[in-house]
Amino acid sequence: MLEEIRPLFELQKLDESLADLALHLKELEGQRARLVQKVTDEEQSVERLREQLAVLERDSRLSNLEVDELDMHIRDYQKRLDEGIISFKEMEDLRLKIASEKKRMSTLEDTAITLMDSIEESRGKVAQAAASLEKRLQELQAQIHGVDEAVENATARLENLTKQRENHTSAIPSYLLKQYGNLCAKFSNPVVEIQNGVCTGCKLRVSGNTVERAKGNMGITTCEHCSRILFVS
Repeated sequence: MLEEIRPLFELQKLDESLADLALHLKELEGQRARLVQKVTDEEQSVERLREQLAVLERDSRLSNLEVDELDMHIRDYQKRLDEGIISFKEMEDLRLKIASEKKRMSTLEDTAITLMDSIEESRGKVAQAAASLEKRLQELQAQIHGVDEAVENATARLENLTKQRENHTSAIPSYLLKQYGNLCAKFSNPVVEIQNGVCTGCKLRVSGNTVERAKGNMGITTCEHCSRILFVS
């Protein structure tokens, strides 16, 4: 390999490592975001159960209040029926009202019993979900901590490689860096080997003259098809 090309090939390897690390960091960030979302989802799931319990408890209170109100009406009607001086028609109306209110109260009492059963079941679900949530959150936080450590390590490696690249490029002539940079804008592998007369970048056969130039000490040789910098091992 031509000595002018060797630093560029090493630079390409550094850039590949940097690209891999950047991709790894992006994947870790996505993994962390998914874990954080799982924490939110788990918490919201338990919160929905609590909200459902609160609705049941509210409905139970309202039902009990309505039963109490109906009971007061029945007592009032009965008192007027027992103590008042009223007409026969008024007596019949009061008896009908009492019967109707008792029927409504019986239905509400059945509903209240059903609600209490639902409340007890819901409380059990909330308690179980809350206990599971605590354990699940601990697991998720441990995973997030592991990802954070991996991000920290990858970031440190990225910074180290970036410094290595800066030091490495300082010894490469500017015209070569410019040529390399222009090729990097089009290819991830601007420096490639010729194998069996073929450019391993574009997979096309190069001329015999190109192969000889790459073998010899005649300066930078490029592929006539893709313009990548070529070398022969």
